[in-house]
Amino acid sequence: MEYAQQTIVDFLSGKLDIVEFRRLYDEKPEIDAFLQNIIDDLKKDGSRKPIPHIIVINGKEYHSCAVIPYLLAPETDPGLQYCPPKYESVRQMLTYEFRMITHDVETAEGASVFYSEVYEIYHQIDQSVPYFYKYSDAFDFALDVIPEYLEGGNSEKYIQKHIIPLFPETMKKTERIKAIKAKIKEAFKSEKGYPCWPQASEWPMDQEGKPCTYIGKGKSMGDLRRFRFRDEVTGEEIVIEQSH
Repeated sequence: MEYAQQTIVDFLSGKLDIVEFRRLYDEKPEIDAFLQNIIDDLKKDGSRKPIPHIIVINGKEYHSCAVIPYLLAPETDPGLQYCPPKYESVRQMLTYEFRMITHDVETAEGASVFYSEVYEIYHQIDQSVPYFYKYSDAFDFALDVIPEYLEGGNSEKYIQKHIIPLFPETMKKTERIKAIKAKIKEAFKSEKGYPCWPQASEWPMDQEGKPCTYIGKGKSMGDLRRFRFRDEVTGEEIVIEQSH
């Protein structure tokens, strides 16, 4: 098995961590070329139908094959939120960022999306690699504990790196969720409510890498929304702007 294929298999089977695989994917063009060739071969043979893979969610089996049809004919599915019609290559899809989706593998959502897309592409030529549920399970758990106003970006990374690991998986799930939520609320302080982000969370960190304190909304202008924070280390006020 050539290097690119072996690297992909090691990643999909859980032998290679997703952060390391993403680094290799960015540095080794042969990995992307291998995945792109799978799609190109499918395009050449118009009679071949995409092969769905089975995932199990809450004990139920689902046949998944959302990515392949789009890569084969993106113009037929212009409403796909994570990949505009003009983005036809595998690389463009796996590196695309939009307010409704992320491929940042250091977040639970991004890791789950990135893994499932690579898996679906490789599954077209090899159905022997079982689906590795680590990333989808982590995303499901993140949905249970991370409030909407902290989803995505540095805030989610902070929670996954500095808060969730404090509470081992050996705890009862309900107790673990309760403890993590309490710790999140303690870490992300607010003087007045919480931001309602038009896009993904951009909760800033202070000079020590800890979450700033949310002060409240700033003055809005048209579609532009402002959110005010305070760096507790320097006392500096930070204003984050987002538009709808």
